[in-house]
Amino acid sequence: MPIICRLLELTPEQGASLTAHPNDLDQVVAASRSSSDVYRYWHAIEYLLAWHRPDSVAAQWLELGQAVATPTQDLPASRLLPSQEVVRLDEALDGVEPEDLGPHYDASALDQAGVYPRCWQTWEETFDPLGQVLEHYWFLWQFVRHCRANGAALVLYFTFLDDGSDT
Repeated sequence: MPIICRLLELTPEQGASLTAHPNDLDQVVAASRSSSDVYRYWHAIEYLLAWHRPDSVAAQWLELGQAVATPTQDLPASRLLPSQEVVRLDEALDGVEPEDLGPHYDASALDQAGVYPRCWQTWEETFDPLGQVLEHYWFLWQFVRHCRANGAALVLYFTFLDDGSDT
């Protein structure tokens, strides 16, 4: 089952409550009414951003905010980005078009770097993983922009997706 990263919009008050009570994460996720996702391409997006803008907040977007779940051997920790962090991330992503990331894509390099799900070269044989990564980067960029416009907090929620695939 692939590990996906869901993006959840929270009000600042909901974000503060989750910060104080991280054990409520499952209830927050279940009650979320505004979300998007970057599917299983979250790590590749970060990798490409790190090559494109290595010293920017965007290059470390998966480590922003604070953990609201304990990581496991299989899942990264879900993270809460308060509205101030959402603004910083939006500013870092501003002007980075999906096609700007394409030149940094190399399936072999992603596999060698251990970028999840570590099967980029295999995927190249059956579909266009770069196209999927760039499409999901677009989803991230637009959702961050949406959260910023609403003054919202953002949760990066990592979970397994039972879609019948291994990765």
